[in-house]
Amino acid sequence: MITVIINVYNGEKYIKKCLDSIVNQTYRDLEILIINDGSTDKTLSICKKYKDPRIKIINQKNKGLSLSRNVGIDNAKGEFLYFVDADDFIECDALEYLYNLCIKYHKDISSCRHQNIYNYDYKKDIRKENIEELNNKEMLKKIFLKENTVTLWNKLIKKKLFHNLRFEDRIINDVAFTHKLVMKTDKIILGSEVKYYHLKNINRTSAVRYEDYDRIIDLYNATIERYYYVNKKYPDFMENNYATLELIIQLYHRKNKDIINYLNENGAVKMYKKLFSFKVLKCRISYKQKIKLLLFRISPKLNRFVFNIYLNKLKKKEVM
Repeated sequence: MITVIINVYNGEKYIKKCLDSIVNQTYRDLEILIINDGSTDKTLSICKKYKDPRIKIINQKNKGLSLSRNVGIDNAKGEFLYFVDADDFIECDALEYLYNLCIKYHKDISSCRHQNIYNYDYKKDIRKENIEELNNKEMLKKIFLKENTVTLWNKLIKKKLFHNLRFEDRIINDVAFTHKLVMKTDKIILGSEVKYYHLKNINRTSAVRYEDYDRIIDLYNATIERYYYVNKKYPDFMENNYATLELIIQLYHRKNKDIINYLNENGAVKMYKKLFSFKVLKCRISYKQKIKLLLFRISPKLNRFVFNIYLNKLKKKEVM
């Protein structure tokens, strides 16, 4: 059995699309847990309209996405777990596809491609099937190089991997969690077909709202914590260094002075210099990314100056 975990907060606009995609799966042996995280809109009444016996609704006061996911894990009865954000949806054969990958190749984690969409009027991204069998370091490399998303929602995961592992009470949960899960197994498989649709540029309904500053600071801290966690097992893992360096650069490009001040006060540039080496440039990254890394190592201000010039050129092209 697969337990599908849906954490929802005020998702009345999107929860029906999500639930329809799950109850109509070609793989039928499902337990569907809806964790209603203190919604104040019509989310609960919409969920109650579904008479599918596989659905179980758990109502609770608002705890946020991280702790709500733990509630789902603790109540799950399935051998496999699958997380879906309440404002996303999946192909009708998504779970059958992921389950078959796990069974056929004897894996603990299977992953599919996802597609970012901005509304329900979209054209599916068709990809030629390509199966990759990976160990945990190879999977981490793909996550660090953004060849596979750090999120859990495109992955089918054996429940046994969650033994003694739960989400922390924080805003950025996947960056702080997924690497720990991945490092518990060498049995991972990736399929290239798009089976998950991630709705972008909307008010996310899977978790409580949060201020941009708090989110960015937690993202920075989670990334630094992740670096040290992975570095203990893989001390010369340059993709781990690269992911941390790239995040530091990304945050320094933001115009929020409070964020920049926090980074300066907490030694972000010093951390950058510590992690940077010419070995990082041997990672599977573009020439433009290598230049960006070098410029920031020389001077964060120079890096930002060049970045702003690049942005202005892009804006001019868009106008033309």
